[in-house]
Amino acid sequence: MNVILIIAEDGGVSGALRASLPESDILLFEPTVEAARRRLISLEPDAIVLDDAPNLGARAIKPLHETAPNVPIVSLSARGDLMSQAALTRAGADAVLVKPFALEALREALDSVIVRPQPQPPSQRPHETEYGRHSALNQHQMALRWLSRASAQVDDVVKLAQSFVEASEDIFDAVRCAVLLEQGDCVRVVASQGISPAITEPLRLSYASGLMRWFDEFACLIDRATVQRAPDAVKELQLLNARLAAPLLRGGRVFGAIVLGDKASGVSYSAEERELLTLMARCTAIAFERARSLQETARQQDRLDLVFERTPVGIATIGPDKTVLMINPEAESLLHVRGVDVSGRSIQKLGSAFADIVLRSLQSGQALLGEKIFDPATGQRLNLSVSPAGGRGAVVAFSRVVEEQTPTEDIAYSPFWEYLSARVAQEIKNPMVAINTFAQLLPRKHDSEDFRDAFSRVVLKEVSRINGVVETLFEFARNPKLTLQRSNLHETLQNALQTFEAELAAHAIELQTDWDPQADEAELDPIFFTQAVHNVVQNSIDAMPTGGVLQVRTQRQESETEISISDTGPGIPSEETGHIFLPFYSTREKGMGLGLPIASRIMRQHHGDLQVKQPTPRGACFILRLPRPPKLEMARRRQEEYPQMETSDINA
Repeated sequence: MNVILIIAEDGGVSGALRASLPESDILLFEPTVEAARRRLISLEPDAIVLDDAPNLGARAIKPLHETAPNVPIVSLSARGDLMSQAALTRAGADAVLVKPFALEALREALDSVIVRPQPQPPSQRPHETEYGRHSALNQHQMALRWLSRASAQVDDVVKLAQSFVEASEDIFDAVRCAVLLEQGDCVRVVASQGISPAITEPLRLSYASGLMRWFDEFACLIDRATVQRAPDAVKELQLLNARLAAPLLRGGRVFGAIVLGDKASGVSYSAEERELLTLMARCTAIAFERARSLQETARQQDRLDLVFERTPVGIATIGPDKTVLMINPEAESLLHVRGVDVSGRSIQKLGSAFADIVLRSLQSGQALLGEKIFDPATGQRLNLSVSPAGGRGAVVAFSRVVEEQTPTEDIAYSPFWEYLSARVAQEIKNPMVAINTFAQLLPRKHDSEDFRDAFSRVVLKEVSRINGVVETLFEFARNPKLTLQRSNLHETLQNALQTFEAELAAHAIELQTDWDPQADEAELDPIFFTQAVHNVVQNSIDAMPTGGVLQVRTQRQESETEISISDTGPGIPSEETGHIFLPFYSTREKGMGLGLPIASRIMRQHHGDLQVKQPTPRGACFILRLPRPPKLEMARRRQEEYPQMETSDINA
């Protein structure tokens, strides 16, 4: 890892260098020489990259060398002549690159000028007299008070870390402090004080080198001033303006660190303060571990609560004292009770028959599965399964017993046949009236040429209508096999909508489309999917005879693609929404009521569905859903393995 200070007025140069250099390098950007010199007072980078801009160039090199004489400078020059390059070299540049330059040339130039520090034995420094603001006793008392307050924050790791950095100023008189914790495969700063976010936010420490590698090997406090055999660790401490660092250990493994900067008084840390920091690091590591465990427990509890609340089966937990511990919302609905009313009360509150099954299971210690009871309070039959949990009580799962299907003799009177007979009778009766009228007049007006022409036109027209009814019934009765293929969804929709251009113009209907670029691809049968879209669009056009707006839009969801078709017509009454997909159901005089049922069947054959969105501000909105390709493949395999599970078109 290298720390590179980049001085450039043009932000594009900084972006290009960020993209060129390895991600492990720490890059610091400054627009002016003055800002860079202020940065160099507290930080010594591995190299400086200087852009040859009008306000920078050769005259900026000398003041930079005066501030940081040991830091090499690489100059970027926009002029390729030898005289300009020589001027930069004479001014003190260690390397010159002519723009534009190759990425390898930049890396080679930096590698050639960066001096790698050699390990040195620790220097012997005379002991300095310590004059801290607080005595050792006061420091330990403040540390104990912080540990006491921290016990109230063990449910939040970030708050706990921030609490420590705030307390470090009082305990250690530290100007800077940071807490670093493991996140994924690296270590990041989670809380800091006195350190610029420009350093803490992009910083990533690796276990392969530097400070974390030192802690992995030695697991002890490190002092930047006395440890020279770990140059990468010293460099990271220098980047954080830290003097001391102590590891955070969990089960003998390093998972973070605490770093302290120099003291505000300017004196060195005493041996007692170093021992106190090591002790606080151990206590803090325990607190962090407890916070992590509590957060994980809370997440697991949230997941269990979600399952408990959303499961479609009634669940009740019974304590060893035969009282109700808790019940989920489905259990409340099935038993017609409230959880707050029965929790902590005897199991008899759930019904005597219910209690009898549970008590028998608790007494025998054996699970009872599939026990059926009648609940007189609700007038329904329940299917119970009881699983005892030793001395901890039992868990009861129950659901309503599904009643038997309608007897065969009642099928003849189902709404399906009622709608079928009514629509067929209506569609055939009207043309038959016209044909019958002309047939009665034929003997008297056979000699009239005008009558014969009118007879021919009307009879052919009405016979065609009857034939259309028969064709519609045939189309609905057959069950075609779709051929799904990868297709352009938006192109298919555009082709379907183009067939309505004349009809939309005739009814003064404005067409609006909104395509989601991420929903452009789908697996479908272009012919039958177009028919489904056609039926839905035709339904919307029929709802706007005097004009309106037809909107078609696509949107990609997590595992499916939605196509919404909405109109500004009168909408669908709530009492009719449950019937609109029923074959032959229609509130209009025209049509057989098969357009939406056929569209719904086609969408199911695409392993999707067709639904009406309710309520809407005005008009109606139909949602066609197509599965994304991975989900579609799973549905295909399931259908191939269990072909007997295909849904009947009539009962769907």
